[in-house]
Amino acid sequence: MKNCILSCSLFGVMMTGTLAGAAPDPFAELDAASSPPSMSTPASTKQAEMDDFQKFKQGHLNEFKSYKQQLREEFSAFKKITQIESERYQKELGDVWSKPEISTKKTWIDYSKDKKTKNKVDFEKQTITISTQVKNESKLSDQEIRNKLRQLILKNQSQAFKDDNVAQAVEKKSKEKLKLLKTSEVRPTPIVLPLVTDDPKPDQKAVNKIVDTLMKGKKEKIEASAKKGNKVVTVEIPLPPIKKPVIKSTPKVETSKDPKAKIMADQRVNKLPSKAREISDQVANFAKKSNIDIELVYAIIETESAFNPMAQSPIPAFGLMQIVPGSAGMDATQQLFGKAKILSPSYLYDRDNNIEIGATYLNILFFRYLKGVNDPLSRLYCVIAAYNTGAGNVSKAFIGTKKLRNALPVINSKTPQQVYDHMIKNLPYEETQNYLRKVVSRMPKYRT
Repeated sequence: MKNCILSCSLFGVMMTGTLAGAAPDPFAELDAASSPPSMSTPASTKQAEMDDFQKFKQGHLNEFKSYKQQLREEFSAFKKITQIESERYQKELGDVWSKPEISTKKTWIDYSKDKKTKNKVDFEKQTITISTQVKNESKLSDQEIRNKLRQLILKNQSQAFKDDNVAQAVEKKSKEKLKLLKTSEVRPTPIVLPLVTDDPKPDQKAVNKIVDTLMKGKKEKIEASAKKGNKVVTVEIPLPPIKKPVIKSTPKVETSKDPKAKIMADQRVNKLPSKAREISDQVANFAKKSNIDIELVYAIIETESAFNPMAQSPIPAFGLMQIVPGSAGMDATQQLFGKAKILSPSYLYDRDNNIEIGATYLNILFFRYLKGVNDPLSRLYCVIAAYNTGAGNVSKAFIGTKKLRNALPVINSKTPQQVYDHMIKNLPYEETQNYLRKVVSRMPKYRT
């Protein structure tokens, strides 16, 4: 059944080739230059030319090795900075909260400047939780809750990044210590707004109406879980599904001269879940550039972050597609920019950058690392698993070692269903087994 669902559209994409503008072989020109010299050239000149060429090539090899070593060292330093700053901030929160929390892959945690109000948005459970410390048996008035909820709904990624204590510290120290760091401005894109409305720029009246609707479902409780004798007033608010989504066009549709084509494309986008519609243009653009199926990108975003643009994990990984700067980030920047870079939190929290890096890494897995898997559907299953655990662990599932070249004959001897079933049973980590199941099962609903 999985084969029927996925094979047709995938086959078309798989046959389109690699990413346009992919990074060339750094020594291709050197190899081309090593063709035999003309027979009319004296032997001594030939030898001198060959010696010069070998020195030139060796110099480039040494430079490449040095750069690669520098990358490893800088990512190690980046990882250490992230760990230290995360632990520091959790300790600070521990002075205020009995159970301090920081953002995860599928939850965004946002604290007030005095750390006494904690906003938690759970993108998977579709809930907002606002916790505020108060003295004695005080309660929050409905108006206070409304104000906090309104501020949270309207907060954008640029503001959230500036208020993120850990991200700001990591960004600052990384800029000071790392030479191969690539940074970016985080654009003011919405975080919570797409969860409650399809209107990208609601006016004050519309926002007030949204807040009033959300307030009807609130549940309030008072707990003695704060430090310094304070009480905590917690308000949990479920996020309702959007009933009447707004029709949205993609850039491709706007250039079409056929009005029927525009309507059909609008309807396809409109069928997407609301959180996916918010990033439909970016996914369509970067999936096309990377020759990757749109539904694969969406399914990976849902599985990695539940569409939380401020997602982070201790690995460290950042953003919608949970990009790890030391693996996917380096591979993708090598292909996109010609040299691998360490991607900063600011770069990866920007949703456009994040989706571009994730789609590019999928292209690398499809058309470079796993290109030896002949069947398109078998390759898809391997790519999904590799995105989570690495191509080496995919190989390990089949032959017990990470030598992918030796695993290819075994993989190619199996049907796609056999490849899928084998990985579900034999991938080294249960997390990756579940990851493969989830991504495959989620792809059909994003087929536009």
